[in-house]
Amino acid sequence: MEKVFFPASVVVFGVSAAPTNLGRNIVLNMQRFGFKGEIYAVGKDGSDVNGVTIFPGIDEVPGVPDLAVFLLPARHVPEALDACGRKGIRRAVIESGGFSEYADQGRDLEREVLDIARRWGMRVVGPNCLSIVNLENGLALPFLPMEEREIRKGNISIVAQSGGIAMDCMRLLSYENLGASKLISMGNKLDVNENDFFEFLRSDPDTGVIGFYLEDVADGGRLMKLAESTEMPLIVLKANTNPASNYAASFHTAALAGDDEVVTAALRQAGIHRVQNLTEMMESFKVFSLPVIKGPRLAVLGRSGGQAVLLADAVHRYGFELAKLSDDFFSHVRQHIRAGVIRMSNPLDMGDIFNIDAYAGIVEKALCEDGVDGVVISHAYVANLEVAPSKRLLEASLALSRRYGKPVIPCIIPDKHTWFSVKEETGAFLFEDVDTALKALSRSLWHHRFHAGRRAAARMRPARTGESPVLMPGFMAPDEAFSLLGSYGVSHAGLAVAVSADEAVKAARRLRYPVALKTADPAVLHKTEKGGVVLDIDGEQQLRKAVRSMKAKRYLVQKMVPAGTEVIIGARKDNEFGHAVLFGLGGIFVELLKDTAMRVVPLTAKEAESMVLEIRSAGLLRGFRGKGPLDVKALARCIAGISKMLVDHPEICNIDINPLILYGKGQGGIAVDAKIEVS
Repeated sequence: MEKVFFPASVVVFGVSAAPTNLGRNIVLNMQRFGFKGEIYAVGKDGSDVNGVTIFPGIDEVPGVPDLAVFLLPARHVPEALDACGRKGIRRAVIESGGFSEYADQGRDLEREVLDIARRWGMRVVGPNCLSIVNLENGLALPFLPMEEREIRKGNISIVAQSGGIAMDCMRLLSYENLGASKLISMGNKLDVNENDFFEFLRSDPDTGVIGFYLEDVADGGRLMKLAESTEMPLIVLKANTNPASNYAASFHTAALAGDDEVVTAALRQAGIHRVQNLTEMMESFKVFSLPVIKGPRLAVLGRSGGQAVLLADAVHRYGFELAKLSDDFFSHVRQHIRAGVIRMSNPLDMGDIFNIDAYAGIVEKALCEDGVDGVVISHAYVANLEVAPSKRLLEASLALSRRYGKPVIPCIIPDKHTWFSVKEETGAFLFEDVDTALKALSRSLWHHRFHAGRRAAARMRPARTGESPVLMPGFMAPDEAFSLLGSYGVSHAGLAVAVSADEAVKAARRLRYPVALKTADPAVLHKTEKGGVVLDIDGEQQLRKAVRSMKAKRYLVQKMVPAGTEVIIGARKDNEFGHAVLFGLGGIFVELLKDTAMRVVPLTAKEAESMVLEIRSAGLLRGFRGKGPLDVKALARCIAGISKMLVDHPEICNIDINPLILYGKGQGGIAVDAKIEVS
């Protein structure tokens, strides 16, 4: 990937001197942004573009360029790519459209392109992309004209499937005074995908934060592993959210763990911040352009009582707390007040201090407090009279933040006439809404806590033994499902399979009444709806009557277990991230409230325990209104066992354990119904 971003020479295909030619823009963009390498052009007219000769073919180009860029009609790309392979070029960017995004013929062209690339050992970016920008060396490959005034150099890199979104991000970063390092538009991701770019960028010294715009995830497992290898902030805007799969009608888990829910759980589990729109992405970039906050204690400064109230509300809403400020801090503040009407508290209303230049000193004094992890300042100024000192305050706040290694969040709404100059002249960014600012800052606190926890606890992930037999495709019979679960530590009610009333009676005598009778036909998934379940059978006569009524080929006789708390455990195989395990309380909690938690396999018992305790109704697990705590440890071991089973048997695509009856602390739990599907 190094030569994709830092080529010594670039050749552009599809160039002419015509003013409307898009390939021409690629050459001009590189010149405009100061690319120092050699630039070559290939086209039909044989003239030049701003001094760059247009060669008729790649064979006439001197040497072997490091990177080839194609902006040709799609049907001509394979031939040109093959010619590059023969010449020795091993990296290509295909900006041309008309491939799989277009029609079946386009998919055939993609397969041809990939075959050529593999034959020559080439890596290909695209097709159907806006290409790559590296502001570190002036490599600017988009076919749209780029203006320097629209782009600002910084340390944020963008990886996007959409060229339009990539350019929007570039402009927004410039507008917010944040700046970009590298911009990647991946297009159809025929060969190189987000994980390949991520693997390069995580070690790039010029990149401090990565933003992703993804419509699909090429390899969710690899993405998670790469995320685990870095503490760099990763912001993902995942679009193209999908409904639950077709198994929703058959499996509870599929209905509750739709594709998008799995994405959210997987990204969070990997320490990746998911955002819902570009505005939220930019606010996240702002907060991660400051030092990561290492605790929840905030000093809150405002210029009006109303601002102070809004700030205090936001502090508590997003999990922060108001720091206890020292007498020394308040003594410093008293030196600057006029009428003496300021209440010495946190939040601090600075409305009685009319020397705005004194505010920076107050911010610095707050940063020096041992009990302060960060500062939020909401500043309103008088138009015309206080613009200049307000700009100085903004510059000073961000400089102090970096000096002390603690975030200072400036919340300022500029007046209409200086809206742009406040940003442009200070070269700083600001937040315009206190709630938005504190929400963004809460990501920074979560980021710190997540990575601190990951450093403190080495993750013990189970590996596949390689000795487990591959399961046969289809729905497992209930007794087979219970047997498999039992081998991974999931306790179940005593059971036996019968094919007649006499066998059912013998089984019931052995198990001891009361028992339940269920159909053992694996094709019957909703047993209750099909009349395939009879509970609380307490004698032979009742059992024989149930057998006659059910008319099944195979019966499952189960020992009735004591009442307890019903929970559901399930798993489904996601196309992008692999197996996801879901947990929730039974009854209305899962049916109506959808109060569930989810993780991507593999996970340990400790991780499983953390998972089950994050549901909204976790108080019922810990003990509520005189009822003792439930056996959360046993539940966590059960979930970890299911995780291990999925590692050993990746061919399993769906699991429902609904319900598992959970008992008090130290008493474990028992699975009473289970469905497993193998793909």
